[in-house]
Amino acid sequence: MSSLSAQTLTQISGTLSAEDPNEKLGYASVVLKQEPLVIETVITNDKGEFNIEGIKAGKYTVEFQFIGFQSYIMPLAVDGAKTKINLGIVHLKSDVTSLNEVVVTSETSQVSLKLDKKVFDVGKDLISKGGSATQVLDNVPAVRVDPTGAVSLRGNDNVLILINGRKSGLTSIQGLQQIPAESIKSVEVITNPSSRYDASGSAGIINIILKKNIKQDLSGSMTLIGGVPFDSRVLGSLNYKKGKFNLFSNFGVRYTDYVGLNTRDQVTTANGSDLFLNQREDQKRHDDGRLIYLGLDYFINDYNSITTAFYRNSTKDLDKNTLNYNFSGEGTPDTYIQTIGDSEEHRSYNQLEFNYTKTFKKPERKFTVDFQYDFWDSAKDFNIQRKTILPDLADQSVINTKSNRSSDDIVIQSDYVTPLSENANFEAGVKVENRIVSTGFSANEEIEGVVKPIEGFNNGLDYKEQILGAYIQYGNKIKKFSYLLGLRTEYTKVEITDQNTKGVLRDSSYTRLFPSVNLSYPLTEKTTVQLNYSQRINRPNLDQLNPFPELQDFNSRIFGNINLLPSLTDGAELGVLSKIKGLTINPSLYYSKTTNNFQYFTVQNAAGVFETFLVNLDNEKRFGLEVSAQYALAKWLSLSAEFNAYSFSQEGSVATTNLDYSNETWTATLMSQIKFPQNFTFQSKFEYQAPVSDAQTKTKSYYYLSTALGKSLLNNNGMLTLSVSNIFNTRKIRETTVGSDFVVNQMTNFNAARWNLNFNYKFNKGKNRKEHQSNRK
Repeated sequence: MSSLSAQTLTQISGTLSAEDPNEKLGYASVVLKQEPLVIETVITNDKGEFNIEGIKAGKYTVEFQFIGFQSYIMPLAVDGAKTKINLGIVHLKSDVTSLNEVVVTSETSQVSLKLDKKVFDVGKDLISKGGSATQVLDNVPAVRVDPTGAVSLRGNDNVLILINGRKSGLTSIQGLQQIPAESIKSVEVITNPSSRYDASGSAGIINIILKKNIKQDLSGSMTLIGGVPFDSRVLGSLNYKKGKFNLFSNFGVRYTDYVGLNTRDQVTTANGSDLFLNQREDQKRHDDGRLIYLGLDYFINDYNSITTAFYRNSTKDLDKNTLNYNFSGEGTPDTYIQTIGDSEEHRSYNQLEFNYTKTFKKPERKFTVDFQYDFWDSAKDFNIQRKTILPDLADQSVINTKSNRSSDDIVIQSDYVTPLSENANFEAGVKVENRIVSTGFSANEEIEGVVKPIEGFNNGLDYKEQILGAYIQYGNKIKKFSYLLGLRTEYTKVEITDQNTKGVLRDSSYTRLFPSVNLSYPLTEKTTVQLNYSQRINRPNLDQLNPFPELQDFNSRIFGNINLLPSLTDGAELGVLSKIKGLTINPSLYYSKTTNNFQYFTVQNAAGVFETFLVNLDNEKRFGLEVSAQYALAKWLSLSAEFNAYSFSQEGSVATTNLDYSNETWTATLMSQIKFPQNFTFQSKFEYQAPVSDAQTKTKSYYYLSTALGKSLLNNNGMLTLSVSNIFNTRKIRETTVGSDFVVNQMTNFNAARWNLNFNYKFNKGKNRKEHQSNRK
């Protein structure tokens, strides 16, 4: 019996997290050593948990390693008296190199590659400093932001954007441009989400994590920004944490100019004759903005806490667009028309948040309740002066349009997570979302002092959307093999009413089931493979359903489609994460099939005006390869690269027009970071987009380069950064659209090159009071 007792084997377990205890570090390395031997290496699961079994009595060290964080080594004595030793939660510090050292001793990438997601650390990104969430997203692997601000993931613009894990009105194109980059902690890219997430977004989910104070005492930062074209901003944060209270805030004021250029050359054929149009639009846009974000955490006791916060962002946009139209053709007199448009738009966005979290004595058991109320409104007044310069100078008019939008969105959500055994976990949750949007548009034309409404442009809609969701998930681990199975159901009801006629334009409801499967297996101590499957949905929004256009361009109109159906996507992905010395590489093969996918289709009406509207195709299939990699060539030089290539085939038709089509394309991004003496850091980003086409439109390739140079000042409390985006002004979208009786060539240069100089200063009153010598809390 004594011999058996001496051979008692011990199991060692624990959880690995960042300094923020809510950020668990999945797929990190845990190495058990008994010098000079490595006894065993294990990989944490997606919740940061690890288990090392069958350990004999003796003295050991445990080393925790994860890219983007400082390694941590702790001693461990196993006396054989216990069969289980739980190390609790081990916290790793972010690996931020001290810039006040002339010789850099370590370097980290700003991208942490994980199997289920990529995490982009905004704090280490110099290029987006002084910018907005739009610039931040444009630097994230696999994410693209086109010149108009539209976001896509792996070439698919059907992506769900979340803020702190929740939907928000701030995720619109206009909203993202109002969120300062300095307010963002990190961005998570989840290409195959589990069932705990909303089912929206066939391409996946982009989750923007805002900064939240975790430092004791008084802390904060201030950022001053100046740029060309004119850019003047003041951004700051002020936080105080003491005892049971944590107060946090962000604020900002900005005055920013943007310069853009659009050109259009078209040829139309009618009755055997060609009509030519050369069109040029010069854009000068000016935005004023003010934002404030106030919040409070209150830790009631060790197991209960509440968080409440309020966000407000108000903006005023003053835009001036000058359009010149030159018409010519056989049997048609040359005509030169000019329009000058001046618009003023006021937007006010407000968001209330509340969270209650209850934890338990049993580790990893948690219950949460979240409430969020978004309410916003916008009003735009657009005046257009139209005059014919050639041949009739007397042909003049003034057009005035007014548009109004408002929204109220209430979300209530509750989640419960509990371990069922040592390796098994169960999770369930419910969510209710109710949204009401109202929109109105009117257009009037004044000719020789007489004002008349323009037919077909005065309208108003009320949009009501209700989504009820619930999910369950079960995860377990059998030896090294881990799996997570989930099922989500969502009920959707949409009603659209015409404000003028009071008639119901659309009334639909449907219920869908959305399964998800996540499997992972460590092939070696440095290589892990994961296979994921999920089903997603793309619901058309009000803009995509609105059958009425807005009048901004006399030559073209964009319509929604009131009969547009939601699309469903089945997606699968096989990914590998491997770490070899200084190289981390993450290749993925992915496939998706979408039914009722959306696509724009353009026709020319009897009056010669181009009308573009959305249609449902029958299906689209995509197959792609994505490779992300990062490599530390030296202590002073690190590189990261991303390559994505995919092919697709589409089937569908509009009336008698066949839209069946197949094509392939690819994108590549290379980012570098160089550390110089005297506390200088240089970053660069080069991106290339290959040509791509659909059945009607061909888009040419483009490339662009952005750079930034930063210098640490004031004992590493300050940073001065000079950044240039689109430095050679090469980020121009060139498209050719072909119809049965027309050819249109367009160029869009929404934003020219921008130069920004910003200074950031951080302070922490409690920093010098106590220096922590351990990475563990």
